[in-house]
Order: sequence, then structure tokens, then C-alpha cells
Amino acid sequence: MKKLSVVVLFTLLLAFSGCCKKAVDIDLYPNKGGKTIAEFGGVKIDDKYMKTYVDNLNDYLKARYNTPERKEELMTKIIEGELVALKAIKDGVLDDAILVSQVKNTIARYYSGTKMKVQIEENLKVTEDEMKKYYEEKKDTFNTPARVKASHILIKTTDSRDKEAARKLAEKVAAEAEKSAKDTGSFAKLAEKYSDDDGSKKRGGDVGYFERTEEGGKMVKEFSDGAFALENVGDISKPVESEFGFHIIKLTGKKDKVEKSFEDVRANIENTLKTEKRKTAYEDMIEGFKKELGFKFDKDAAVAIEIATSDSAKDASDNFDKSQKIRNVQKPILSREQLEQLKKQHEELKKNGGEQNQIKLQLGKPAEKQ
Repeated sequence: MKKLSVVVLFTLLLAFSGCCKKAVDIDLYPNKGGKTIAEFGGVKIDDKYMKTYVDNLNDYLKARYNTPERKEELMTKIIEGELVALKAIKDGVLDDAILVSQVKNTIARYYSGTKMKVQIEENLKVTEDEMKKYYEEKKDTFNTPARVKASHILIKTTDSRDKEAARKLAEKVAAEAEKSAKDTGSFAKLAEKYSDDDGSKKRGGDVGYFERTEEGGKMVKEFSDGAFALENVGDISKPVESEFGFHIIKLTGKKDKVEKSFEDVRANIENTLKTEKRKTAYEDMIEGFKKELGFKFDKDAAVAIEIATSDSAKDASDNFDKSQKIRNVQKPILSREQLEQLKKQHEELKKNGGEQNQIKLQLGKPAEKQ
């Protein structure tokens, strides 16, 4: 219920907008002439204001408090929040720079999520030609290359096994694998017995699905070429030499290349272009505000401000950065289509208020303590 007790303070930003020269009355306790619900400190809270307030609560709260008993509890908490807000104003809480900065931040997020967003959406257009051009330029990113699944047995050269000895052992193992190919599980047993790849031998030699090396596959080219040369699931290769040694490869799965048409990805392209245009439009609006309000920024002075932090927080931040670097190395870059699916819109804040009537603040002037 924290939201209920502080929401009225969100409008106080206007009282401290030093950039505004013109004084404007801001009413924190609007009264529309409805039935008075509560009175305190010279103000009246009427049912019309409370209805506006309640209408802007989320559906969960509305459902939870929609009985006479709970409704009384909800209204009491809202009004107590208004009471505390008035007491705080009278006690000079508006002199607290931390509170005022939080209020400004809240209103900035609200404004960008309402008026700015509406203006951007009203002018947001993506044409058919733009989408088709994007499709032609990015066609390869929408297609899924052919992939194969394989298991292998790796025979390495060692201090006690030179290259020729490794080749002969690989040929022997390949012959055994071919001979027992119809015996389910035989290849896995051979991998467990002979393979020098400790990682895959525990899985019967399985290395999973992969694409051709030329198309972004994770395997060395010799291994990739050897696996893709096998025609049918169950086929076993002759020893294939790579920088790691000799591989006996068994094809265990195949997935054909998938090519998506423009219509298949039309909706994703439209969403992508809209997201790009929203970002550009927002940035353009910010630049417009800067010109309108005579924006100046001293970068050196800003960077010189010291930001104090605890050692534990710094360590946590450093560890996060390290984990992100490792993740970026280990994982492939997401396609534009996948990124679109991951993006989510920020929650919009809902505005509370009404007509200006009772306690008033003046823009550009300090609040008058009472």
C-alpha cells in the first residue's frame, strides 16, 4: 500500500521547476463539489476525487477491496495517505532534495510513458516498402541453416602414441563401429572405451546439433565437413583428421534448412522497424526539449562528481561485468527476431488528480509553510 500513501506527492515537482518563469496554481487537494468523505487541515476530500483515485488503481487491488468491509479499509488507507502527505508538506518535507528528486524522476517517467508516448505512436508509420526493403537486406537472418546431430569418438596423439599409431587405432575403432552399427548403443560403448574427448564420451560421444562451419557452426571445418558428408542417420564415417586428432563420426540427426518468406516474418519486421522508429522519435523529442529549454551540460563537472559505494556493491558490479563478458563469448548473438521477442514495454504509471481548488503551490516560488 506504499503507493497509496505517497502518490499525492508526485505532483509536487511542479512547485520546484526552476526553469519555469510563469507562476501556475497547482492544487494538491482538488474538490469537485461532491460529497465530502473526509476533512482535515482545512481541506475536504470528496467522493468524486476518491472515485478518480480508485479508478486508477490496478485491477488486483480493485478486486481485493471490493466488499463493504474491505472498501472501508481501502478508503481509510488512501485518506490516511493524503493526511500524512499534508502533514509532511506543513512540516517542510518539500525542503528535502532527495524527495524532490524522486518526485521529478517519477513525473518524468510518467510524462514519457503518456504524453510523449501518445505523440510518438500517433506519428508512427511503417510502410510496406520499408518492410520489404528490410526483408531483402536481412533475409539471411530470418533463415535457419541446415543442421546435423552427431556423436564422435576422438583418438588423439599422445606421448606414447604418435600420429601414425593414432591413425591406425582410429581405423580399427571405425571398423568396429561400422561392424556393430545396427546394434543400438554399441557406438556409445565404443566412445566410452576409446574416446579421448572426456566431455562427450560421458554422453556416448554426443555433441548435439550444429550448423556448417561456414554458416556459423561451432565445430572445426574438418569435423563439420565430415558430418555433413554423411547422408543418412546412422551412417558412420571413416576417420576424419583435425587439429584435435582423428574423429569417427556417427550421424544421429538431421534438420533441413528453413527459409522464411516475407509474409512469414512480416509482423516481426514491422515490430522491429517500429521499435527503431520509437527510439529515434524519442531521441528527437529529447533534443527538441533541450533546444526549447536552453539545455547546457558540463560533462567534465558531471564526471568529476564522486559516487561513493560499498566494497561489496563494487565487487558485485565487477562480477556481473565479468559474467556478461563470458556470456557474450560463449553464446551467439541473438537475431533481431529473437531480440524483438525478448523486448517488453515498460509499465505505465497512472495519473491521479483533478481540478485545482484547495491548497495551492506557485511554480517558481517556494511552498508556503503553514
